[in-house]
Amino acid sequence: MRLSRRSNLIILWILAGALVLGMVITFTPTMGLGTGSRDGSVPAIVVNGEPISELAVARARSNPLFNLVQEGEIGADLELLLVDDLVRQELVRQEASRQRVTNAEVRSAVDEFRVSRGVAGRANDSNYLSLIAGSGFTDETFRQYMGQQLRQEKWQNQLIDDVTVSDQEVEAFYQASREQYQTEERILARQIVVATREEAEAVRAALTAGADPAELAREVSLERADRAGALGAGTGESEPRPVGRPALPTPVATAAFSIRGPGITDVVDSGGQYHVVVVEDYLPAQTRPFEEVAELVREDALQAKQAQVLDDAVRRLQREARVEIPPESQLDLGYEDEVVAEVGEIDIKRSELVRATYTNPQIQQSLSPDMAFLITGFFKPAILDQLIDQALAYQGAEELGVPFVGPRSFVAQNALAYVARDVSVSDEEIEAFYEENLQNYTVAASAAASRVDFEEVADAEGFRVAMQGGAAIEEAVEAFGGELTSLGTVRPGQLQTDLDTALFATDAFEPLPEGGEVSDVLVLAVQPEALPEELEDEGEDPSAEIEREIVVLVAERTPERVRPLSEVRSQVENSLLTEKRAEARQAWLEGLRETMAVVNHLDVDPAALSTPSFEFVDEPPAEDDGVALEGLLEEEAEDAESDDPSGQD
Repeated sequence: MRLSRRSNLIILWILAGALVLGMVITFTPTMGLGTGSRDGSVPAIVVNGEPISELAVARARSNPLFNLVQEGEIGADLELLLVDDLVRQELVRQEASRQRVTNAEVRSAVDEFRVSRGVAGRANDSNYLSLIAGSGFTDETFRQYMGQQLRQEKWQNQLIDDVTVSDQEVEAFYQASREQYQTEERILARQIVVATREEAEAVRAALTAGADPAELAREVSLERADRAGALGAGTGESEPRPVGRPALPTPVATAAFSIRGPGITDVVDSGGQYHVVVVEDYLPAQTRPFEEVAELVREDALQAKQAQVLDDAVRRLQREARVEIPPESQLDLGYEDEVVAEVGEIDIKRSELVRATYTNPQIQQSLSPDMAFLITGFFKPAILDQLIDQALAYQGAEELGVPFVGPRSFVAQNALAYVARDVSVSDEEIEAFYEENLQNYTVAASAAASRVDFEEVADAEGFRVAMQGGAAIEEAVEAFGGELTSLGTVRPGQLQTDLDTALFATDAFEPLPEGGEVSDVLVLAVQPEALPEELEDEGEDPSAEIEREIVVLVAERTPERVRPLSEVRSQVENSLLTEKRAEARQAWLEGLRETMAVVNHLDVDPAALSTPSFEFVDEPPAEDDGVALEGLLEEEAEDAESDDPSGQD
């Protein structure tokens, strides 16, 4: 059986790319082509009697990862990772070399490659050669490389051709992975799209004041006006239907779904237009019944079991390998792969630890000499703790009597999920959790505000009177010589102190006939820049230079609001379930520690380490070898799952 593209992707994801093509070393002619016996250079590594040349090591080291830090503990770790990758690749190459590949198969593979890259046919020979030369290949070496890949694929398929899964294994896979078989979260909502931010702010202000979103959408929306802005509604319909995130542009969907209940989004700029979404209801994801997804689960379980076979094969090759660093090599590579932890019958090698650490994209982003202490003193020990938990869970899985399938990290993950599968929460627990975490369900105060600046206090007073009499703001500004500035939607702490205090900490506002409020006249002192020393020496008085700003604010103010439990119940329940499941998993692991010997050879006194005030940003956590970075900061990760509704109505 030939693996499909999807199967290969899943297998490589599960095993973090370590089984076949290597985790770090990419598409270069180093993979089995640059050995000492082939190019005449000095062997740098000898694997089962076959050399890997210094030239091959140099080519592999061209990967930027291995050059970010070259000194100290991190430098030594990266060198071990480099050697370990080369050894893994060589072991697989040696094992796959027994597979027979014909010239016709290689020719067909090269032709397929050329078609896929748009360089097929003799007329494109020069373009083809230029393309592969960019990765260091000639036509001859590229054909050697393709032959090697075909042998490797045949070796994989030979291992997994006869793999099957039982009904019990499929059922266990589903029970441990139910969250993977959920419906998508959806919303019932209306959307209003306008051309300018000012229009959008006015729309949002009208909505918060109680305007009918359907009527407003019919009047002003550039999209779905004929359907009253209803998302999911067909032609001739005006009532919204449940929709998922793809129904909206990404930033708009992020804003709408983050409310996780009824509410109004902020104004969101997307594609040059401005969106306001009124969410009527939030429909959380639900686990699909086994009968509905049985075939999909069977396919996924089979792929996991195939990955297990490949994982076992590579681990066997590593156990039996003879790896030597020749003393005559000028590279002086280090390959001290000592045991860093013992967990029951499992030894965790240093190579496993450095792989889980430095192939994490978030750590790679921050890899530099300046970050060395943080990585080696905090994150690396924490990742080792996770590897220890993983080894505990893998061995503890046997005691559960459940036929889990997959590589070691995958079985551990499924076992942890399985022991927490039946966790539930009562109504009383939900209510108590809500009361204890009200700050997570509090909508911050906000104001859609404009400021009007005047030269004289009398003009500002006249403007206020005109506004209270029902004048349009533009007319009143022009009549009294003011300067109008839109501040947009702001929240406490976003404006200068005096304006922030006036908006959110005083009642110095009067209502307007057409909605909104106008502030008292604010006379603000503007501190001048520091005088030059020579003027201060001459006795100049800085206070004499203080200027004044005369300002009136016009705003739609929305006070802070605690969202009721009925509005956020599903979110509260999910947050509480996450917390209780984590407790159940931890309790199970602690029980395993009582029956299984655990020795951490790198254990340090936690008091010797200060907790860093550092966070990785932007990139999602990696899942390499089952070690995700968010696990290092579990409380923070769980807080991130809880609602952060600031600014949402």
